[in-house]
Amino acid sequence: MSVDRESGPVASCWNVIGVGGDRSCPELVAAVHCRNCPVFAAAARTFLDRPAPAGYLAEWTSFLDGSDNGADGAGTEAARDGIGVVIFRLGAEWLALRATVVVEVTSVRPVHRIPHRTNPIVAGLANLRGQLHLCASLHGLLDVVPMGAADAASARVPRMIVIRKGAESWVFAAEEVLGVPRVPPGSLRNVPSTLANPTVSFSQAIFNWEGRSVGLLDEGRLFDALRSLGQ
Repeated sequence: MSVDRESGPVASCWNVIGVGGDRSCPELVAAVHCRNCPVFAAAARTFLDRPAPAGYLAEWTSFLDGSDNGADGAGTEAARDGIGVVIFRLGAEWLALRATVVVEVTSVRPVHRIPHRTNPIVAGLANLRGQLHLCASLHGLLDVVPMGAADAASARVPRMIVIRKGAESWVFAAEEVLGVPRVPPGSLRNVPSTLANPTVSFSQAIFNWEGRSVGLLDEGRLFDALRSLGQ
């Protein structure tokens, strides 16, 4: 298969002679990967600039204004009123933070100790996309026992979560991230004062999600505690 750059890219050549195929394309010598090739870039532009299919704008307009959820748009209204949260697990505890303070969920990176500053809560520094971030252990802050090796093997992929409030940002590790749902405000319940769980002091509410009891953390108290320990 040849590539004619004057008439446009050959459809899916990257899957035939490129990195997704037999790698026989002579352009790979200079480009190394198809994503660095102008043919691939031209195909991407063509895909993104293509005209919207018939009815596309009308369908999304109907969905967003609630007209496809009944006369009163109750389904869309409920979704709009929901609180966006990120649900994650620390040890055996299911917790959540408002999505407005979560910047990124990424794969686990090495954490480098800070001389004379590292402690059970301030874990060190993590390099994310070329920037150093203070890494905290919410296990230590909330007195949550990390999962054992046997339990960790059966868990989903562990993640690092980047949170930010104003100019402050922290990274912490979680055994897994369940998702980013919208929780109806009516489903939030007060935290029972009788619970002895150490996470209670940092939780502002609890709710049920897919059969799990989840504690919604108070980001204000969380950042205040991390700030006092990071100084």
